[in-house]
Amino acid sequence: MQSNSVSSKSPDSTTVKPAKPSTGIQGSRLRLARAVIRNLPKLTNLLPPFRAKAVQQLRERLGIPTRTHETRQPFDLSPGLATRVRKFGLEEAVQNVRENGFGHIHNLAPIDFTVQLRDTVRRIVSAHPGGQANRLLDKDPIFEEVVLNPKILAIAEVMCGKGALLSELVGCVIKQNIPVTDLHVTQNQLPAPFAQHNQMVTFCWACDEQTKVSGATKVVAGSQEHRRPPTAEEITAQQRAEVIECAMGSVTFCDGSVWQSRWPRTIEGEQVVLYLTFCRLALRPLEYYDHLDAGWLADKPFALRVLLGREDGLDTSEGAIGSIDNLSKFLRMSNWSKT
Repeated sequence: MQSNSVSSKSPDSTTVKPAKPSTGIQGSRLRLARAVIRNLPKLTNLLPPFRAKAVQQLRERLGIPTRTHETRQPFDLSPGLATRVRKFGLEEAVQNVRENGFGHIHNLAPIDFTVQLRDTVRRIVSAHPGGQANRLLDKDPIFEEVVLNPKILAIAEVMCGKGALLSELVGCVIKQNIPVTDLHVTQNQLPAPFAQHNQMVTFCWACDEQTKVSGATKVVAGSQEHRRPPTAEEITAQQRAEVIECAMGSVTFCDGSVWQSRWPRTIEGEQVVLYLTFCRLALRPLEYYDHLDAGWLADKPFALRVLLGREDGLDTSEGAIGSIDNLSKFLRMSNWSKT
């Protein structure tokens, strides 16, 4: 068989060189590798645009801004959030909380939903001493519907920014002459003066009509401007304290800095209330060590337990208010955080 390889010594020569054995797949791979090496500079020049485009697509998909060091000022709503506020008819509520530190949300759900919610809260609370139960999210599917209510989520974003976290979900059954807490602020664990940006917001879903005699929320309008908790003298004086009356099925919500409490219930019967608190996504640890159990921590120093958040009464099966021990640790942590 005639070869396709001819000696270069003489163009007319008929001497035939032996054909090289075929290299098959290995030869193809070798030729491809050589081609890539020869054209590597050209390929490298093509990579940056592709990478930049991929990053931009990822930013758009996740809603990540191109620049992340800019801060929106309080109540400077993004176009998307402003649209939701208008859609849900929450403009007045936002204006009220901006000026007075509290607001209302009406027509959250059909009245039948609130009746079901009241019965559910009462059933769960009846199994707990003290007239209240916390950590309710997984106790009944209705609580998922509550925390995902689009009007509540819109206000939570107004007050605590996008990505706000559910901090607490507590059901209460308030009876006649039950003692009430003093005037306080929700974000009491933060050092004063509080930041201009609100850090926490609490919603009170009225499962019964709320009036002063029935035990409605007490608030000092405009007190959020102080950006601190009330003093002992201000707690005693309670100047300008007013009642926030609320119809069954509506929600009252308060700025985390406003001075608020509850009026004592002076009439017979009981009132069912569901409290939801959200907090700003800000000071969460970057690393997660909750997998380290009691056995691992048994012989570790107290200081290490503090660093891992095991001495603040939070993130336990009972929650911060679920036991005297946890509540004591939470109050201690609240004082530590102000030093």
